[in-house]
Amino acid sequence: MKTCLVCLFVLLSGLNSSSFAETGKGAPVKYISSCEIDLNNDGASDIVFLVETLRGRELIVLMRTTQGYSAFEVSTDKPNMQLSCHFGERIIETSAGKGKGTGKVHNTPGAYIKLTLPESSSVVYFWNAKGFKEVWTSD
Repeated sequence: MKTCLVCLFVLLSGLNSSSFAETGKGAPVKYISSCEIDLNNDGASDIVFLVETLRGRELIVLMRTTQGYSAFEVSTDKPNMQLSCHFGERIIETSAGKGKGTGKVHNTPGAYIKLTLPESSSVVYFWNAKGFKEVWTSD
């Protein structure tokens, strides 16, 4: 009987199954690291956060604008990687797994974000005026 009442309530209230997704229940996220760097070369520092959430490690960028901040969810599927921010105008993509030759060179606005899995792989994110571009720099 209780099950039928719950189903009826859901139907009448317009809720769907995603309304019952697991939430953080008010628990704080596990803060891992952050950095502040001008990622789009506009003269204003942007803020980068790497946090552990219910969905895993999330890389979130707050880009400073004249009105405040614009938030970007840059990555959500890189477990155990460590964050660092760097200055540099070029990134060389890894050629591992591709065979011969060197990797493609990508130009940045002068700064980029790097996630590294110690003694393993690394991936870089940089702003390309449309959004963040992902480039693997080692496998």
